[in-house]
Amino acid sequence: MRSLLLGLFCLLCCDAVRLDRRHPRPVMSRERNETTIQTKAAENPCKGVPLDFVFVIDSSRSIRPNDYERVKTFIINLLQFLEVSPDATRVGLLQYGSVVQNEFSLNNYTTKAEVEQAVRGMEHLATGTMTGLAIQYALETAFTEAEGARPASLNIPRIAMIVTDGRPQDTVEEIAAEARRAGIQIFAIGVGRVDMKTLKAIGSEPHSEHVYLVANFSQIETLISVFQSKLCGGEQR
Repeated sequence: MRSLLLGLFCLLCCDAVRLDRRHPRPVMSRERNETTIQTKAAENPCKGVPLDFVFVIDSSRSIRPNDYERVKTFIINLLQFLEVSPDATRVGLLQYGSVVQNEFSLNNYTTKAEVEQAVRGMEHLATGTMTGLAIQYALETAFTEAEGARPASLNIPRIAMIVTDGRPQDTVEEIAAEARRAGIQIFAIGVGRVDMKTLKAIGSEPHSEHVYLVANFSQIETLISVFQSKLCGGEQR
């Protein structure tokens, strides 16, 4: 009898093990995708000071199509914690290759959804790298009241965020310095084999807070939390 009971016990245990193998426990993914970033940021939008914010995007031929899409994703994720409206943060965007192409001005869109849609609809220029020309356009056109910038007397911060992956084919030092003297705060983001000296010639000081270099476009998302802290007045929400 004891042997029979022992045999039944072993049989039940073996069936339980087989059943567990047929129905493994689910494994939770640790990957952090675009949706996760957007959801967290949307729950905690930046309520800091209003900004006049212009993206200046390198759209040269050296940027591969999939990397160009990563830049668009970076822009959309960065928008998530900004409060976009005519009275809060206004957003403009221009991209450049051999020429400058204004995608939308500071006064074109009044909601975040409209800006996101415009970013998704951008098309790769795939030409040269006239970074100096793009900065000149930002200074002389993008940040004017006619294009939606608020009067300088209101002391609304003017932010230009430049994303580039290569050496400019024109000079940047003088025009970048002129833009900074005009009150434009410039963040310079380099991707890949970008000359740090050039980035420092573009970005505002202190360079430790305005100049960034990442190894590739896959790593550009690592800067989201950095800029969330900076653009939200130093608060990490």
